[in-house]
Amino acid sequence: MSLVSVTYGLSITTIVLFGLVAMILAHRRQKVQKDTTEFFLTARRSVPERTIAWSFYASGVGAWVITAMPAYVVSAGIVGLIAYSISCGLPIFLVARVGAVLHRKYPGVLSLGDFVQWRFGTIPMIIVTLVMLLNMFIALTAEYTAIGNLFEQIIGGPRLPIVLVVAIVTSVYTAAGGLYVSILTDVAQGVFGVLLLVIMAVYVAVTYRPESLPTPLPETIGANYWGWAAVGAMPISMTCATIFSEGPWQRIWASADERALKRGSIWGALGLVVVCFLYGFGGFLAMWAGFPLADPYGSTGFFDLLGAGKDSAPAWIVVLAALSVVTMNEGCVDSLQNAIVDTLASRFFRGKSVWYPRVLVFLINIPIVFVSLKGYNIVILFLIGNLVCTICAVPLLMGLVTRFEGFITGWSMVSGIITGFLSIVVFGYVKTGSMADGLHYTFVESYDWPSFVLPLVFSFLGSMLTATVEKYLRMACGFKYPVPLTLPPEAAGSEHGVESPDSKASSLRDVESYGPDKRAAEMK
Repeated sequence: MSLVSVTYGLSITTIVLFGLVAMILAHRRQKVQKDTTEFFLTARRSVPERTIAWSFYASGVGAWVITAMPAYVVSAGIVGLIAYSISCGLPIFLVARVGAVLHRKYPGVLSLGDFVQWRFGTIPMIIVTLVMLLNMFIALTAEYTAIGNLFEQIIGGPRLPIVLVVAIVTSVYTAAGGLYVSILTDVAQGVFGVLLLVIMAVYVAVTYRPESLPTPLPETIGANYWGWAAVGAMPISMTCATIFSEGPWQRIWASADERALKRGSIWGALGLVVVCFLYGFGGFLAMWAGFPLADPYGSTGFFDLLGAGKDSAPAWIVVLAALSVVTMNEGCVDSLQNAIVDTLASRFFRGKSVWYPRVLVFLINIPIVFVSLKGYNIVILFLIGNLVCTICAVPLLMGLVTRFEGFITGWSMVSGIITGFLSIVVFGYVKTGSMADGLHYTFVESYDWPSFVLPLVFSFLGSMLTATVEKYLRMACGFKYPVPLTLPPEAAGSEHGVESPDSKASSLRDVESYGPDKRAAEMK
């Protein structure tokens, strides 16, 4: 049998088996208790510490890791790899801390968009929702692209069949079980993927015997400008992208309590850092040894390492690597599907039948699968999404600061986003001497540190300046602030983020009946 047929057969079997496990779990849950739309989307306070830790890990790691991490080494070297790896885990830890505060203050929200609606109003909510959807669509496109690249470039088969299998299987069990079942399958997928990585690490330790290793490191993989730029760019980039992904927020809502959230996020973040580094380090070792790269951009670096400089690696280790990739891919894809559905359903299907978001799971995949077949550069896809998120992050987070309540409004938030974008336009123009070339440089070409630092600074300054002007205008005209400072008493939970059964049931009922739109109307 050929490598293509064996790899396809085992990969599809692995994907389907995980799907069957998910369907069994969903069936058992439905026999015990029928899910409400709210629980389908958030799995509110149902997941213990260890499970949520694996879920944070499995939802963050994906097929993109095995291609994007080595590819980044080509330009940013070992310093960039370290910065990128740390930045893969750090946002989980940070967002979990922010999420604990958000959940304590606004226990009834179903999504980040809900919070923005409560705090800033309709227009900022629309902006944030669009940014989140763009960010998650890009991430899901990158996942389908990565798994397609693996089978087309490494295995030598067509990309469409494996992409369709992943999309269909994950859509079926996501529609059946929602977030809760997705989180349970994350454990099995995470453990299986880590075991395969351990086997591959042992194999590399035994077979990695290059003739010579140049010292000092060549400039391309040693400490260079892009590596040091990554120290500033990547933590900001990845943190802002994580903020504008509903997946981590869903796991915040799903955590059994604040202790489970904090400890689970730490273990999940550590797992992400280690695994992302190991896959990227594999590409680094291949480049350091001078092994021929099947892809000049470095995306095949890990597989080139498995081949140890030969035309191809042994078939069995390639199959194991492929199984590892499809497992990570499946766990990440179902998490992204749940996240996108949550973002849309919490805005349009609040209080409606759970079948609305279930149908939505299938519909969102159609255009994303089509785009992924184009095979766009994954690193560039992430750059576009990450930069857009960076522009919007600070004005959004200012809404969580208690001192800014009654000062930072929807107007100042939107103004901050505009000034953040203008700072990138000016930087690109100064860098290249052309407006068009500058936008291409910042959004398509490079992870340069000013592209991520400047929006943070100027979006904050823009928000503060607008808020100050607005304050004096309101004082002069006698207008009150429209900012809703607190949720209605019946939608609030108890202190420290732990709800009593009565308050919890009350908040869940009121989430359906007392939505942000109604509150916005009352504020008028």
